Amino acid sequence: MFAYLKGILAKKNPTFAVIDCHGVGYEVNIPLSTFDKLPEIGKEIEFQIHFSMTENDGIRLFGFFSVEEKELFRQLISISKIGPKTALSILSGLSVQDLIQAVQTGNVSLISTVPGLGKKSAERLIIELKDKVGKIGIEDILSSETGKPDIIHEAESALITLGYKPLDVKKTIARLIKDNDYQSAEEVIKATIKSLYQRNI
Repeated sequence: MFAYLKGILAKKNPTFAVIDCHGVGYEVNIPLSTFDKLPEIGKEIEFQIHFSMTENDGIRLFGFFSVEEKELFRQLISISKIGPKTALSILSGLSVQDLIQAVQTGNVSLISTVPGLGKKSAERLIIELKDKVGKIGIEDILSSETGKPDIIHEAESALITLGYKPLDVKKTIARLIKDNDYQSAEEVIKATIKSLYQRNI
């Protein structure tokens, strides 16, 4: 019914946003991955929309910053016992590329760090998504979002080996690379450790 909504961002918080489309305000449920990319209120925004209508919840709109996020959301809710709330939680805890890579490599420990997902749920998710996520190009996503996937992966592996939590590492690096042009894994590692240390002071 809805493919996308384009209008003015009227309200935003980490779980939903309101978009004004020619005087009509649409409340859209969003993951943190989309919230982090939202502009200031009053700016134009376009959401990729998943439309849902159920007897219990009525009509709901789910919005995503990218087509890849929407596609992953749809694949997630197609899995038994994973509803929209859990799917949003997964996309809030893991980026598109991290989730695809975790599924393709069978990384149960990373997926099970998402609140509400245990080891058994993570294993079932990997089994059911393994053949589906290949349709979303992980190489293209990594290259477009980081520009230096090898450096990022090397830094992540080193930090996780040092004992840092995978989810903290990935979120911190994703934030740092938005504003900095790192030339080596060593630079990324040092900046990430510094950021994690300052956060825990």
